[in-house]
Amino acid sequence: MKSVVHPLVRRPTPQPHLEATLALLAGLLLTGWLVHGETPSGFVRFAAIGVGLSLLLSMAIEFRHAWTNLLRADLVALVALYFLLFFEFLFPQPHLNELITDQQEVEKGVYICLWAFGALAVGRHLIAGLSLRHWRIVGLSAPPSTMLWLFWGCFALGYFHMLVAVDFNPVAMVGYFLEPRFDQPWGRGQLGDWKAMLFETGSVLYLVPSLAGVILGRRRHFTASQVALVGLGLLFTLFYGFASGTRNIMGSYLITFLVSFFYASGARLTKTVIVSCLLAAGLMMLSVIHGLEFRTVGFKNYLGGVRPSSAEEEKSLFVDYNIYVVSRLAAVFPRERDYLGMTVPVWLLARPVPRVLWPGKPDGTQVSIEGALGVEGMTLSSTFVGEAYMSAGLFGVIIAALGFGCLAQWWTRKAYTVDSDFGILIYASGFFSVVISMRSMYMLPVAMLPTLVVCVVGVWFLRRGGALDGRWKKGERRGKMEDGRRGAPSAKREAPGAVPKGHHDSGPAFQRRDSNSALRKSRRDG
Repeated sequence: MKSVVHPLVRRPTPQPHLEATLALLAGLLLTGWLVHGETPSGFVRFAAIGVGLSLLLSMAIEFRHAWTNLLRADLVALVALYFLLFFEFLFPQPHLNELITDQQEVEKGVYICLWAFGALAVGRHLIAGLSLRHWRIVGLSAPPSTMLWLFWGCFALGYFHMLVAVDFNPVAMVGYFLEPRFDQPWGRGQLGDWKAMLFETGSVLYLVPSLAGVILGRRRHFTASQVALVGLGLLFTLFYGFASGTRNIMGSYLITFLVSFFYASGARLTKTVIVSCLLAAGLMMLSVIHGLEFRTVGFKNYLGGVRPSSAEEEKSLFVDYNIYVVSRLAAVFPRERDYLGMTVPVWLLARPVPRVLWPGKPDGTQVSIEGALGVEGMTLSSTFVGEAYMSAGLFGVIIAALGFGCLAQWWTRKAYTVDSDFGILIYASGFFSVVISMRSMYMLPVAMLPTLVVCVVGVWFLRRGGALDGRWKKGERRGKMEDGRRGAPSAKREAPGAVPKGHHDSGPAFQRRDSNSALRKSRRDG
């Protein structure tokens, strides 16, 4: 099985445009100046409309330059943050008025979020002047069999810990998909042991949508049965994500699939790409609207007509009320509690270390949002904005947002490609980290693990495949040398203009290389 490292075609890497960023910053400034409301929910709704329009204007400017900006890492981060903080307030949210009686509290939370959006937009320009080269691994061109091997390997390993928990009974595993949240026997405890390490291997399941996107986007290189089986594997994984009722899982699956499918399809807005985006958007909305209800009572019971007790009261779209949690944290820190300082970044680095390897690892209670707000029996989220505010106030939010913006654009410049199947997989898998870290920056080190896995395993596999072909390559070079001494052209030499086998691209760089080769050949023959 042969793998080749091809020189990357010199395609322009998607870059954030200054005028788009200035338009977004102007919109945020105007929103912060004009925002008002008679109630807390009215105040947040005005901000949601202002930030949403500012984002749409900025994205319209980006798309006017190139459609490849459609799924750039920093833009996905901005959209994900907007969804988590403001999207639900485009709809009536009277319940917020019952949670917050002091409107000044929510006003402070909104202004903190506006600063976060502005810093995230500015951060993507911080590395504009740096000379960054693509990783060599991005140029690896893997044969179709390698992509299939990776897909089914990640599929099997991703569900392995679930099968272990149900004594390798796949029917029982699917049955637990339909049960209420936290009732599955493979759930991870707060204090991990060796079983927690087995649970973490399931994170490679996040690679399945990315791999499926590459395979389906390059479906002409696979047989019809292979494409059908991969499609079924993707649908099974999407069913698991949907039935879990966890919106961040479903969103991560869909965005990583769309990124890989879009770029594997040549970064063109084909009819298939557009339909896939519309279907993904519809599936995500269904998960947002109904997921919170059926994850409480179970998908099977929900289909049977069972509803949670709070469903009758909740008549509007609900995400997480992250803006409420940010506002509460802004009221508590530093008035009632001191900023956590370096405790937050220390936990960020310590979190991915398995407890079985570090028995004295902190349990995370010091950075717990529930502990800070004195809430028990429920899980709260505040996006990275609230977590950074707990660390160092508004200064911490700005630093974290600048860092995420810089990191997102750095990823694009180092890993972006539309030429290599394996490179697209690496680039798309990184979007899991982008999306999940907007919800919680503590998830960033853990979310990076699937990408690191595919890099390590992929490089090992491809190098092993290249080593197996070493004798053939050596024999080919020997034949060329002998033909050169006889003055005859090598039988193995490719014709001018031919693209190496396994590489699916043609572009200006290859055309220039081929024309130069033809010119040298004509001079040699003359």
